[in-house]
Amino acid sequence: MKRERPLVIPVFTPQEGCPHRCVYCDQGTITGVTRPNWSRASLQAYVEDFLVRSRRHPVEVAFYGGSFTLLPWTRQAFFLEAVQGFLQQGRVQSLRLSTRPDAVSSQSLTFLQAMGVRTVELGVQSLNDRVLAASARGYTSLEVVQATGRLRDSRFRVGFQLMPGLPGEGRATFLETVDKSMTIRPDFVRLYPTVVLSGTILEDLYRRGSYRPLSLPEAVDWCKEALLRLSRNSIPVIRMGLQTGPTLERPGAIMAGPHHPAFGQLVKSALWYDRISPDLAEVSRGSPEPIIRVHPSDLADVRGHRNGNISRWLTEMSLPRLDVISSPEIPPGEFRVTSGQSRRPSSVVRCGPQAESILRQGQDE
Repeated sequence: MKRERPLVIPVFTPQEGCPHRCVYCDQGTITGVTRPNWSRASLQAYVEDFLVRSRRHPVEVAFYGGSFTLLPWTRQAFFLEAVQGFLQQGRVQSLRLSTRPDAVSSQSLTFLQAMGVRTVELGVQSLNDRVLAASARGYTSLEVVQATGRLRDSRFRVGFQLMPGLPGEGRATFLETVDKSMTIRPDFVRLYPTVVLSGTILEDLYRRGSYRPLSLPEAVDWCKEALLRLSRNSIPVIRMGLQTGPTLERPGAIMAGPHHPAFGQLVKSALWYDRISPDLAEVSRGSPEPIIRVHPSDLADVRGHRNGNISRWLTEMSLPRLDVISSPEIPPGEFRVTSGQSRRPSSVVRCGPQAESILRQGQDE
């Protein structure tokens, strides 16, 4: 049975609890929050506003942006106790937080469990020890395995945050991290391609020529392959690319790297391109004006960002015309290529058993 996607109410605590500064990090820019100034009343009003505006269920309150389990106990208790009333009323079903793999102790998990936390996201970033050291993460891949084991033993849902393109990382190294993640089996994964933020250590490395960020096509290619591998192993990818916002989009915030406001769509569109192209080439040999039919929910991703897939197909296959049509009778995740001349039912249909599961990825929890 498909698990319903929850409403996640994000509470940002940028860099709180972080023991040191990683080379790429500026949580204030990433989250759009420069300083945590929550009071009990403001936090409760913030959650209440989300609940009033949305009727989606279940509901989680999530504490993001820092290493939550490294906060002083009093600070952890402040955040968690402030939302206990919503849990007791049944208006919020569970809590979620993010932390470091080396900050997961049995004592902290007992406390979190008692306070209603059910999901813990680990800032894994990489499972290559050389890459972790180059990024100043301060832990090893073994500690990721151990932390995941402790979380599993305590029945928490576990998420991994991975960052393709870190210093010292190539495509093969990143995909090794993906494959190792599959053996550890997190409940879900986020893919955040590394970007060079202003004022970070990574910016200094970039300016000195010691670090080359991924290009946008490279990041799309790496994440496309990661998405395929994870999805085929039933591990959902719930987000690809940083969440855009005013702080992140301000001039000079991002110095270099593969940031794009529609990065997730670029990845999914690239997957559609790969799936459809062989059949489109086959049909277009007999019809210069083929038609691609897809479910309405897939139309935008098949067409591509700013019709990028259509433009590419027209150019590469020398087609005078190509229509991509919304067809509700076609199941989500499937497609049909027909002859534009005959307008008959499809002569080529590709409905792989994992099509929908793969192409439904990238929706944030």
